[in-house]
Parts: sequence; structure tokens; C-alpha cells
Amino acid sequence: MVGGGLIGCAVGRELARRGARVAIVERGALGAEASTAAAGMIAPQAESPGPGPLLRLGVLSRARYRAWVTALAEESGVDPEYPASGIVYVALDAGDERVLAARARWQRAEGLRVERLAAPAARRLVPGLAPRVRMALHFVDDHPIDNARLVVAAARAAQRAGAALLVHTPALAVVARRGRVAGVETSAGTIAAPVVVNAAGAWAGTLGLPAGVRPPRVFPVRGQIVVLRGAPGVLARPVYSRRGYVVPRADGRVLAGSTLERAGFEKRVTAGAASAILAAALAMVPGLAALTVERTYAGLRPGTPDQLPLLGPAPDLPGLFYATGHYRSGILLAPVTAEAIADLVLEGRTALPVAAMRPRRGR
Repeated sequence: MVGGGLIGCAVGRELARRGARVAIVERGALGAEASTAAAGMIAPQAESPGPGPLLRLGVLSRARYRAWVTALAEESGVDPEYPASGIVYVALDAGDERVLAARARWQRAEGLRVERLAAPAARRLVPGLAPRVRMALHFVDDHPIDNARLVVAAARAAQRAGAALLVHTPALAVVARRGRVAGVETSAGTIAAPVVVNAAGAWAGTLGLPAGVRPPRVFPVRGQIVVLRGAPGVLARPVYSRRGYVVPRADGRVLAGSTLERAGFEKRVTAGAASAILAAALAMVPGLAALTVERTYAGLRPGTPDQLPLLGPAPDLPGLFYATGHYRSGILLAPVTAEAIADLVLEGRTALPVAAMRPRRGR
């Protein structure tokens, strides 16, 4: 397993639980990239632009989440803090209202729960919403999770299941022999293995491959976050608008974000982005202006040309599998990714609807 973020740890745990010998190779610290940089939203409805295979897979993964998190907490001793709070998505002007009304219609047509709220009802759910809020949608089945705690839980659970964790050990290249995977070369030597799963996130395309094998079409997409600090309970639940979001944590932090930038592997925070993020946050909840700016940071999401993940076997090297390219949905899709990849590695097939995510598409 190349990559020790949430996806790598989740897949490693699932494979180990099913009896496979697993080594998770991570170039830095476990979960130090996109997994901990995310805001931690299990939100296929709030974050979906429309119906399609990604929404279907996201809803399936969300349905597994409560049981999966409970199991991780029991196995690791770490509570990932997964409150059933729902997400409130607000309209700040007439254009927003039209967009949200259309979203509610197509999601109900898909059989999903959406509550349309007049402004007073929205303020009862989230005290402190701006006076300019015209209406809101309440996505009652979407919830936040503390993704930093979740990564720790997944890593410990993987280790308890029997996976070996090799941190600060860059994977350099996939090793092949007689036309199929034979292992992976790392900075600490070569690990012999008949299967390699590339779960290296935004760095998935940098892993060396044998001649004639094409790298995955994965690239970094920068997202910047501003972390505010207030008293616990300063914000009742996550709030979205078309301009940004604010996500509370149990300890009084509020994460405000985010950007979508093709900036290569550069993770610096820019003044312009931080200013725009804060403006969007205060447009939704003006009282957040009194909070302290605790820190800012940026992370790199693994993007793909069609914004769908790469899940399954490589088309040109038997024994190589991909579990990457999750873009904005890595936290959401971790349970279903783990299940699908374990099915494909160990059984050669899966009943989960991942055909649209096959790595051979577009080649």
C-alpha cells in the first residue's frame, strides 16, 4: 500500500481484516496531507453539483459511515467525533435562492431527504445567521467529522488488524517482473509483493513505473483554510453558501474554507484567498468576526480530469491497483473505497458501483 492517508489506512485495514499481509508505506507522517487538511464533511448532498455516479457512490458510503466510524473507534480507542448535526446551506441573494430551489427538486427526485427552510427556521437551527439570509436547505443526512482524529483512528485500526506502518519512507517505484507487479522500491529497500495499491493522493502520478506503463492522470488542487477559535458551541452546525463554508469543531475551532486552485505542489497560503474565505464566512455568520484567527493552512487534493476517483486495477500492469483521485470526496468515500478495493484485490470483482471510476477510462 503506497500512501498513509485516510484512504491508504482504510484500504490497508480492510485488506488486513480479510487476511492479507499488508504494509502501508508513507513518505511523511500518516495522514499529513489532504486527509488532515480537509474540513471533514460527509456531505454527498451539500457538495454535489448534480446526479451521477459520484453522488450514488457517496450516498452509499455515507450509509456505511456510522457503523464504520463506530468500528474504528472500538478498534483504535480514538473517537472521531461524528455528530448527527446535518448541514445548513444558505441563500444570500435571489440567485442563490434559485440555485438551491433547483437542487432541492432534483435531490428529492433522486429520493434524497432535503428540508427547505424559511429564514426564521434556518436561524433557529443556526443562531447568528446573517440578516440577509433569504432561505436555506437543511441536508439532514449530511454530517461533519473530525478528519484529523479519523485518520489517527484508521491508522491505529489498520495496525491492530495486522498492517505494518512504514512512515517517513518514500515509495520510489513499482517493481515488475515478467509483466506483473513484484513489489515496490522504497528509500529503505525493496518490499516484495504481488500487489501494489497506489493510494498516494496528489502524488499518485509521481510513483515510478516500469517502461510502457502509463502513470495515472492525477494532479494537485490546492485548498486553503482559515481556522478560527472561539468557545465550544460558538457555531451550532456547519453552514455552507455558494461562496464558502464554516465547520465547527467540538473544542471551539471553526474551519472556514476553501479554494480550488491549480497551483502545482505549492502549499502556501495567500492573502487574497484568506481574505475571500473570511468574507464568505462573515457573510453567512457575522458574529464570527469576534473570533481569533488561530492559523491558516493549505492542502493538496488529488484531482482528475473528470473529477472522478481512480478505483481499481491498472489497465497495463497486472497487480497494480489505484485508490486515488478522490478530489473533494476522500473523507466521504473512504469506507466504500476500502471495501471496493479489497473486493477487487482479493476476489477480482465488486458489487459496488465503481465502474465509472475504473482507471482505464479516457486512455
